Amino acid sequence: MLSSPRARFAYVLIMLAAFAGVLGLAVIVLKQALFAGVAEAWMMAGVLAVVVGLPLALILLPVASWLKRNVRAHGIIPNAGENVPGAGR
Repeated sequence: MLSSPRARFAYVLIMLAAFAGVLGLAVIVLKQALFAGVAEAWMMAGVLAVVVGLPLALILLPVASWLKRNVRAHGIIPNAGENVPGAGR
């Protein structure tokens, strides 16, 4: 889970932009396929799901995971400018 509100907001914006782009591309291609016929539109939908959706998910999900890890690693221990009490004893 993303801990900071900024990280959650960035994650949502990245995923929203990516999926909006993919959906826009899919609508354009499916609209062109519908002019050829219904069967061709269904075949194009399957091709789009595999050819566009899978590589996009393989790229975006690790990026989102890296962002989540990076934000969590820096956000767990706040920097108060002091040493940890009792660490040197």
